[in-house]
Amino acid sequence: MKDKEIALPIDAGPHTNSNVEWWYYFAFLQGDRGGRYAVMGSFFEVGETSLFKAHYMIHSLIDLTNNVHRHYSLADSSLKKQMALFYMPLYLLLNPGDTQMWRLQKQLLKGRLPKPHRGIPHARVTSNPVKLSYGKNKLEFLGSSQADYAVNIKEKEFEADLQFSPEKPIALIGGQGKPDDLYYYSFTRNKVNGQIVTDRGAETVYGQGWFDHQWGRDYGLAKGKGWDWFGIQLDDGRELLLNQMTSDKKESGPKMANLIGRDGSLQFSRQVSFSKEKHWKSFETNARYPISWSITIPEFRMELRVEAAFPKQEMIILGPLKGIWEGAVKVTGREIMANGQRKPLAGKGFMELVGYT
Repeated sequence: MKDKEIALPIDAGPHTNSNVEWWYYFAFLQGDRGGRYAVMGSFFEVGETSLFKAHYMIHSLIDLTNNVHRHYSLADSSLKKQMALFYMPLYLLLNPGDTQMWRLQKQLLKGRLPKPHRGIPHARVTSNPVKLSYGKNKLEFLGSSQADYAVNIKEKEFEADLQFSPEKPIALIGGQGKPDDLYYYSFTRNKVNGQIVTDRGAETVYGQGWFDHQWGRDYGLAKGKGWDWFGIQLDDGRELLLNQMTSDKKESGPKMANLIGRDGSLQFSRQVSFSKEKHWKSFETNARYPISWSITIPEFRMELRVEAAFPKQEMIILGPLKGIWEGAVKVTGREIMANGQRKPLAGKGFMELVGYT
């Protein structure tokens, strides 16, 4: 059966036949008072049926001047119920020796969330226009194409009001928008403007951002699946979206490399190698994350080094994942040109490491 084609504006909204869907963004921002920030957020909608959906959100504010990473995990009451009645029993059936998750299951059955996770009093995903409202945090698509969007975040420690406008056409990841079990499209370079408010006051900010949207049916996390994901914005105006899947035995699975040109054209390759160079151990989860990588993409004639902006960028996740590393990275490397000359590469981006706890 042929996969359906992705098209906006309809695919900006929720897909009720999916059991997992998420809308993801990150941005690097410069403030008018000298602040340097990175922000990231992901709004999740999960559920086996179209009538009963649950909602989860993770997001962060990263102070790149002082190397401070603030992260948040928010869940609605429906997620607590779904986890207690379906997802946790499935996971514990496959992983009966995970005592930490047995303790979590007992709390979920009582309707409780362990710290640092917080409850969302209400969460909604609506269409026409598409708007995600998870408590006081919102992502709303703007305009007829549903490509521009606004992000509004309200936490005790900070607030952010940001507007994202794509500078390139939609990128269908994998070339057709379905590189594996999930549908996947991105806007890999967005102009971002807005305001961030911290304990130091309000700053007008500007910079560049990234947007991903994925959906489908998948049970990989219950089976111990993980991944290493890289969203890279090169200084020369191109972007790279790289990924490798991993198993519970930390064996690498399917890999992919997407190169988005200055004009928005996309090149796709499965020939990419990832090599871990340096690790950092979390004192909170005892996970050992590779925070420095050497990546080679022969078809693109590229060799990259990706390194964390600073090590401590772990996010605590509700459920079997326990924690992930999700944060800002610096990128250097080189590209072999057709005439044999070596062109230096530089950039920045976000790295997501899942399955290390």
